[in-house]
Amino acid sequence: MDKSRFVWGLLTGATTAAAAILLTAPKSGPEVRSQLRATSTTVKFEMSDLKTQFQEVKNSIQHLITTAKEVTPEAMQGMKESVDTWQRETAPIQAKIKQDLEAIQKSMDEIQQALPKKTDSQAG
Repeated sequence: MDKSRFVWGLLTGATTAAAAILLTAPKSGPEVRSQLRATSTTVKFEMSDLKTQFQEVKNSIQHLITTAKEVTPEAMQGMKESVDTWQRETAPIQAKIKQDLEAIQKSMDEIQQALPKKTDSQAG
Protein backbone atom coordinates (compact mmCIF):
# COMPACT_ATOMS: atom_id res chain seq x y z
CA MET A 1 0.00 0.00 0.00
CA ASP A 2 1.26 3.46 -0.88
CA LYS A 3 2.14 5.42 2.26
CA SER A 4 0.82 8.73 0.97
CA ARG A 5 -2.55 7.16 0.12
CA PHE A 6 -2.69 5.62 3.58
CA VAL A 7 -1.91 8.95 5.29
CA TRP A 8 -4.43 10.75 3.06
CA GLY A 9 -7.09 8.17 3.95
CA LEU A 10 -6.24 8.45 7.63
CA LEU A 11 -6.54 12.26 7.58
CA THR A 12 -9.79 12.12 5.61
CA GLY A 13 -11.24 9.60 8.06
CA ALA A 14 -10.17 11.65 11.08
CA THR A 15 -11.64 14.83 9.61
CA THR A 16 -14.90 13.11 8.73
CA ALA A 17 -15.13 11.61 12.21
CA ALA A 18 -14.46 14.97 13.86
CA ALA A 19 -17.13 16.67 11.72
CA ALA A 20 -19.65 13.92 12.49
CA ILE A 21 -18.98 14.22 16.21
CA LEU A 22 -19.37 18.01 16.13
CA LEU A 23 -22.62 17.84 14.13
CA THR A 24 -24.17 15.20 16.38
CA ALA A 25 -22.88 16.62 19.67
CA PRO A 26 -25.57 17.42 22.23
CA LYS A 27 -23.84 20.74 23.00
CA SER A 28 -24.08 24.00 21.12
CA GLY A 29 -21.28 25.37 18.96
CA PRO A 30 -20.03 27.89 21.53
CA GLU A 31 -20.02 25.17 24.23
CA VAL A 32 -18.07 22.81 22.00
CA ARG A 33 -15.57 25.54 21.07
CA SER A 34 -15.16 26.48 24.72
CA GLN A 35 -14.58 22.85 25.67
CA LEU A 36 -12.11 22.45 22.78
CA ARG A 37 -10.19 25.55 23.94
CA ALA A 38 -10.08 24.22 27.52
CA THR A 39 -8.96 20.80 26.32
CA SER A 40 -6.40 22.41 24.02
CA THR A 41 -5.02 24.49 26.90
CA THR A 42 -4.83 21.41 29.12
CA VAL A 43 -3.07 19.40 26.42
CA LYS A 44 -0.61 22.24 25.76
CA PHE A 45 0.14 22.51 29.48
CA GLU A 46 0.62 18.75 29.82
CA MET A 47 2.83 18.63 26.73
CA SER A 48 4.91 21.51 28.13
CA ASP A 49 5.21 19.68 31.45
CA LEU A 50 6.14 16.46 29.66
CA LYS A 51 8.77 18.32 27.64
CA THR A 52 10.22 19.78 30.85
CA GLN A 53 10.33 16.38 32.50
CA PHE A 54 11.93 14.86 29.41
CA GLN A 55 14.58 17.60 29.42
CA GLU A 56 15.28 16.94 33.11
CA VAL A 57 15.72 13.23 32.42
CA LYS A 58 17.97 14.01 29.47
CA ASN A 59 20.07 16.36 31.62
CA SER A 60 20.29 13.74 34.38
CA ILE A 61 21.47 11.12 31.91
CA GLN A 62 24.07 13.52 30.48
CA HIS A 63 25.29 14.29 34.01
CA LEU A 64 25.47 10.58 34.80
CA ILE A 65 27.46 9.88 31.63
CA THR A 66 29.86 12.75 32.32
CA THR A 67 30.34 11.67 35.93
CA ALA A 68 30.89 8.05 34.88
CA LYS A 69 33.53 9.14 32.36
CA GLU A 70 35.34 11.08 35.08
CA VAL A 71 34.98 8.59 37.92
CA THR A 72 35.53 5.30 36.09
CA PRO A 73 39.22 5.86 35.22
CA GLU A 74 39.93 7.00 38.79
CA ALA A 75 38.11 4.00 40.23
CA MET A 76 39.93 1.62 37.88
CA GLN A 77 43.28 3.14 38.84
CA GLY A 78 42.38 2.83 42.53
CA MET A 79 41.43 -0.83 42.10
CA LYS A 80 44.65 -1.53 40.16
CA GLU A 81 46.71 0.10 42.90
CA SER A 82 44.84 -1.90 45.55
CA VAL A 83 45.49 -5.17 43.73
CA ASP A 84 49.17 -4.28 43.26
CA THR A 85 49.49 -3.43 46.96
CA TRP A 86 47.74 -6.67 47.94
CA GLN A 87 50.06 -8.68 45.70
CA ARG A 88 53.16 -6.99 47.16
CA GLU A 89 51.94 -7.49 50.73
CA THR A 90 50.94 -11.14 50.26
CA ALA A 91 53.98 -12.21 48.22
CA PRO A 92 56.11 -13.04 51.31
CA ILE A 93 53.20 -14.92 52.88
CA GLN A 94 52.67 -16.90 49.68
CA ALA A 95 56.38 -17.75 49.53
CA LYS A 96 56.29 -18.89 53.19
CA ILE A 97 53.22 -21.05 52.55
CA LYS A 98 54.95 -22.59 49.54
CA GLN A 99 58.03 -23.39 51.63
CA ASP A 100 55.88 -24.89 54.39
CA LEU A 101 54.03 -27.06 51.88
CA GLU A 102 57.31 -28.26 50.38
CA ALA A 103 58.63 -29.05 53.88
CA ILE A 104 55.44 -30.99 54.71
CA GLN A 105 55.70 -32.91 51.44
CA LYS A 106 59.36 -33.72 52.16
CA SER A 107 58.47 -34.91 55.68
CA MET A 108 55.70 -37.09 54.32
CA ASP A 109 58.07 -38.61 51.78
CA GLU A 110 60.63 -39.31 54.55
CA ILE A 111 57.98 -40.90 56.79
CA GLN A 112 56.73 -43.00 53.91
CA GLN A 113 60.27 -44.26 53.19
CA ALA A 114 60.89 -44.99 56.88
CA LEU A 115 57.79 -47.16 57.26
CA PRO A 116 58.23 -50.81 56.45
CA LYS A 117 56.56 -51.75 53.21
CA LYS A 118 53.75 -54.23 53.43
CA THR A 119 54.02 -57.32 51.38
CA ASP A 120 51.08 -59.22 49.94
CA SER A 121 51.27 -61.81 52.73
CA GLN A 122 51.13 -59.06 55.41
CA ALA A 123 48.26 -57.22 53.77
CA GLY A 124 45.80 -60.11 54.02
